[in-house]
Amino acid sequence: MEFLDAYFFSSGPILVALVTVVFLLQHAWPRLSGQKTNVKDTTFGNNQAEGISVSKEPEIPDGWWTERAVFDLERRALFSQSWIYVAHSTQFSKPGAYQSFEVAGFPIFVIRGKDDQIRAFHNVCRHRAYTITRKETGASTVLGCKYHGWSYDTLGRLVKAPQFDDVPGFEKSENGLYEVHTHITDHGFVFVNLNANKPVAFDHSVTSVLSEFAGSSGVGSKSKWVTGQTLPGGFNWKLGIQQPYTQDTKVQLGEQLSAVRGPSFATRLGRILLQKSSPPDCPLFPSTLLFYFENTNLWLSLTFFPASEASSQVRYDLFDNSPKAKTDESHLAKVVERVMQSLVERIESNFHSISGQPGESSLFTFRILDMLQEHSKLEKTRGELVMPATRQPKASSLFQQAEQLCKELDCVASGSSNSGVVGKLDW
Repeated sequence: MEFLDAYFFSSGPILVALVTVVFLLQHAWPRLSGQKTNVKDTTFGNNQAEGISVSKEPEIPDGWWTERAVFDLERRALFSQSWIYVAHSTQFSKPGAYQSFEVAGFPIFVIRGKDDQIRAFHNVCRHRAYTITRKETGASTVLGCKYHGWSYDTLGRLVKAPQFDDVPGFEKSENGLYEVHTHITDHGFVFVNLNANKPVAFDHSVTSVLSEFAGSSGVGSKSKWVTGQTLPGGFNWKLGIQQPYTQDTKVQLGEQLSAVRGPSFATRLGRILLQKSSPPDCPLFPSTLLFYFENTNLWLSLTFFPASEASSQVRYDLFDNSPKAKTDESHLAKVVERVMQSLVERIESNFHSISGQPGESSLFTFRILDMLQEHSKLEKTRGELVMPATRQPKASSLFQQAEQLCKELDCVASGSSNSGVVGKLDW
């Protein structure tokens, strides 16, 4: 007993213990206190997975933020050909569950079919280009066009076309919705590609980054969608993806979510002692970021969809990897909405001050410029605009005559509302 007293209460072991505690606290404090820590630089896709160091500033063209011509080129060169993240599979909980998007002016929707497969379609009726899904989110196994009553099933097949069944040459099988290429990763991340022809292969480096993010954050089939919405933003989409905005927002949101759904100090210390690191942020080319909020089991997707050269649609979705946890989801929704609205307002304010200046370069700027320059060269070589998302409808001459008659009848009834009709199509 005297030996034990001498050992535990002698100055040597006490000094060692104090030094150990100080060392642990020094390394643990930033994470325990919620201070901003360094983030691993992950890829925006393709050749950036190696963390390329850049020594030369790219030449940013005039009108980078505000020129309509630049935006139109981005639509053709970038958003008509790239794999774009839009959702997580858990957002489509049952057959008929759908979500609508507008990607650089291309209206689409993603839906889970009766066969349990997730597909994407252009959100326009094959008859007169009227919008099919009028709500941002919903659920229906039959999607009806309100203009002339054409209806489609969850696989995009035309199932009803009033007054067209007896038209010579008309085939329902040839008038289904235009399907959009989709790719769903093993962890449920849903991507679309608007190219009307064969798209580029999905980038394996993106798959690796997503697997790392999902593995360390627990993203998977048990994730539950908590809240989300699309906010209008009065700024160019390229400004939204800049790191200073998104990193500050992540820190702010992380602190507030931890206050609502955070573990105890002892639990945090235990995670640190076990060397359980937080997953790095996961940026996805061209305009998405995935964030995991440490100690909350919550993660967020944030995407800046371009609407015009000076406006964006900011889509955010919050997910819970521990859906059985008892948390007031309405409280979480209010917290996220408040922070996201603040982000939009901040970017809008800065956009007005820099919109007339040259663009700032960042890692993803090089890839955007490369794609724009390559596509511009292709168009100069061909002597015409190249629109990869363009669809060429097929129909018999008799059907074309019937369609022309229908248009003439619509002109006679032009006093009726045309709300929801898409104008001249460029896809």
